Amino acid sequence: MSRGTRVSLFVAFGVAVALASAVVAELSPGTKAPDFTLPTLGGGKFTLSKCFSKVPKKVVLLDIWATWCPPCRSEIPFLIKIRKKFKAQEVTVVGVSIDRGKDEVVKFAKEQKINYTIAHDPNAKTVGGPYKVSAIPATYIIDKKGVIRHSHVGFPRDEEQGEQKAAEMEREIRALLKEK
Repeated sequence: MSRGTRVSLFVAFGVAVALASAVVAELSPGTKAPDFTLPTLGGGKFTLSKCFSKVPKKVVLLDIWATWCPPCRSEIPFLIKIRKKFKAQEVTVVGVSIDRGKDEVVKFAKEQKINYTIAHDPNAKTVGGPYKVSAIPATYIIDKKGVIRHSHVGFPRDEEQGEQKAAEMEREIRALLKEK
């Protein structure tokens, strides 16, 4: 491969990375969270904007995940703990499962004793595009005004690192609860 070809490939790679970063940056902290309505496992519907339009307004931890995703499975016990810690406060934890079939999600949620709302969006048809989901779990912490303040992609499979990541999310939620 000639030097000119290598330089061209390097430049093309840099442009591709920059464009990919621009797409991801569209949903970075400070972006208004795209609204959606999805069916829940319990038979109801979850609409994100209702968390910010009713009093009291809520801080939302939105987790986009799937049962077949090992990092997602590692994150769920920590989300259960977060839900327990903030149950009496103005915090909503919602998971959006992108699994194709609802039955495996229902079974998994029962086995894991998930204590927060699970909405179902087969193949991420509703949230995938607006939330620029390129990897899961994709976790967003949204303030009481509906603005994404923190985002996390992936989750450590190591228990100690998982504890640290969950503690970081808890700190982010606490800080948002203090805001008016």
